[in-house]
Amino acid sequence: MPIFALPTTVAAFALAATVFFAGAASGQTPTHDQAELDAGKLLFDETAGDTGCIGCHGEKATGNADIGAPFIQGVTRAQMTAALTGAVPDMEYFSLNRRQIDNIYEYLQYLSHAEDVPLDPEVAAGRLIFEETAGGIGCQACHGLDARGDTAPDIRGQNARAILQQLRRNENMEFIELNRKEIEQVAAYLQYLHTLEQH
Repeated sequence: MPIFALPTTVAAFALAATVFFAGAASGQTPTHDQAELDAGKLLFDETAGDTGCIGCHGEKATGNADIGAPFIQGVTRAQMTAALTGAVPDMEYFSLNRRQIDNIYEYLQYLSHAEDVPLDPEVAAGRLIFEETAGGIGCQACHGLDARGDTAPDIRGQNARAILQQLRRNENMEFIELNRKEIEQVAAYLQYLHTLEQH
């Protein structure tokens, strides 16, 4: 039965979590399955344990030194499963099933892969717009976290002109207001994602 009490001792959580998440950036290549990424992001951001993982581990799973929550991008499946099934005190209240654990794992692998190379400033700016700020929800809400398509098409590799045309013609996108610079930045990020696919 799920126990939804919040963690009682930050110190115990920090100590055990540090042990089990040590060396989390494992460099494993994510599968990039869009359904798993989206499900994992939702769990991580909002629904795991009714609170999400984000409150302790941060928006991009980079950790929170103030409370001792570790960096967990790229955590191994064994480390994550152990932490969520009793190895890390006070995390059992998440009560996640195997599929949910797998979904969060895939999302953490994606974050590790996405963060392993510093991005060009224009690409980084486009990523922020794509993932979070465009229309107040980000393009990823419809196009998926890595632009492969979800309820909307795969748009990796799209240029600024194509983006501008869609913003003007697609009634489902009319609430999104981007200036020319922002459109160019989003295009730079989409070109970057396309380049990743070629390697």
